[in-house]
Amino acid sequence: MRYVRATAEDQARIESFLSQFVDDYLLEDLAEHLTRENGGIYLALDDENQMAGIAMISLAKTHEAYIGGMRLRPDVQGTGLGQEFAEFQVDEAKRLGASIIRAVISRGNEASQQILQEKLGFQVVDEWVVGSMEGFDAPHYPDAQAGPAWAVDHDRLAAFMKQHEEDLWSEHGHWMPSTLTFDDVWHGVEVGGAAVSPQDMAEPLDTLALFKIHDGDLHLQYLRSMGSHLKALVQYLWVESRAWGVKTLNFGLPRQAADKLVEASGVPLSREWHGVVLEKHVGVTSTTLV
Repeated sequence: MRYVRATAEDQARIESFLSQFVDDYLLEDLAEHLTRENGGIYLALDDENQMAGIAMISLAKTHEAYIGGMRLRPDVQGTGLGQEFAEFQVDEAKRLGASIIRAVISRGNEASQQILQEKLGFQVVDEWVVGSMEGFDAPHYPDAQAGPAWAVDHDRLAAFMKQHEEDLWSEHGHWMPSTLTFDDVWHGVEVGGAAVSPQDMAEPLDTLALFKIHDGDLHLQYLRSMGSHLKALVQYLWVESRAWGVKTLNFGLPRQAADKLVEASGVPLSREWHGVVLEKHVGVTSTTLV
C-alpha cells in the first residue's frame, strides 16, 4: 500500500469515495483539509492506484497533532490496513513536528480503540461529547454575575489557568481537542469570545467559557466551572445568542463539562455523540513523505 498527501485536485474522487458512507462529516470541511499547509487528507492507494482508504491529520498546534477520519473501502476492511494506516498517521504526525498525538474514538468502536491502545501505545485521557442544543431562551434580566472577559481580568484568568493547565478545548473543530493555553484564553478575550463569572474583580474567577459565532451558530469551545456561577454564565451565553440571532449552540467538550452545561441550561440535547480521547507522547522524527 502507498500513502500520499491529497491535494485539491483529488477533491472530486475523495467526495466520490466518501459518498458510500452515510452523512460523512469529513465532507463538510473537505476543501479546508485539502488546502492546509501542514497535515490534511491522506490517501491509501493500492497496487492499481485506486483509493483503498483515506485518513486525516490536523496540527492543532505546532507540537500537537490530531489523527482521525479514517475510512476504508469495504473490501479491505479486516485485512490489517487499519493498523498499518494508523501507524502511518503517527509516523507522519511525528515527521510534521508533533510530540503529542491525539485521537477521538466513537464510544463502541472497540476495534479502533484496541489498535491505538494495544498496538500503538495510546492512553485514554478523557471522555468527549459533541452535541447541539436548540430552543434556549435568553432572560430579560440576565444575572449580572456573568459577562464578557476584559483586559482587567488578566491576573484572574492567569490564576484560573494555573489550576487547569491540562484542560482540553475544541479549538479547531468539535472533534479535535487540543491543549488549552493562557495565550488561547487571552486571544479569546481580545476577540470577544471569552465569558467569565463572577464579574466582581475582588473575587477569584469561578467559571470560564470560550466561544465563537460562526455560520449563524454559537460554538462553545471550552467550559470550566469551579462552583456556583455556571448557571449565570450559561444565561449570559443565551443573551449573546439572542444578540447575534443565534438559534443553535454546538459544542465539543469533555464529558464532565458537557454534563454540567446540560444541567445548568435545562435544555435537552438535540444531537449527541460520545467518544474517548486517546493520547500518545512521542519523540519527533524528520523523515520525508514519499
